[in-house]
Amino acid sequence: MLRKLFRSDLEKILKIENAVHISPWNEDTFKTCFQAACPGWVIEVDNDIIGFIITSLRVDECHILNVCITHQYQHQGYGRKLLEYALDGVKRQGATIAYLEVRRSNLRAISLYRKMGFKLIGERKEYYPTVAGHEDALVFAKSLQVVI
Repeated sequence: MLRKLFRSDLEKILKIENAVHISPWNEDTFKTCFQAACPGWVIEVDNDIIGFIITSLRVDECHILNVCITHQYQHQGYGRKLLEYALDGVKRQGATIAYLEVRRSNLRAISLYRKMGFKLIGERKEYYPTVAGHEDALVFAKSLQVVI
């Protein structure tokens, strides 16, 4: 099931974030997103949250801030479903373009984004912290406008 992310989901999404990401967001970062009314959604299996997405929507631009699926459910199509649902949601709210950053080493995510029509538009040097230093981010964009 796909649904809106609520502040009451914070404890569950924080556990997923800490288990999955190399450099996870802390609780304050999530709280800042809630305070800024950043649109977010979760995906559930058997009434248990297995992933989430948080976006920032400003005028007609959507920025995908965080996407996370628990390890056990990765590579099964849940991330794609969540991303499609979120993009549809922000499109209904007026977004005409979506941006995201991804670690250069995250080849599976990059493959998914390309399959979904995201195009590489740039990179950010040493953007993500790692155990051994920093890693570049690749910047992708996708038009959400209907081409006639």
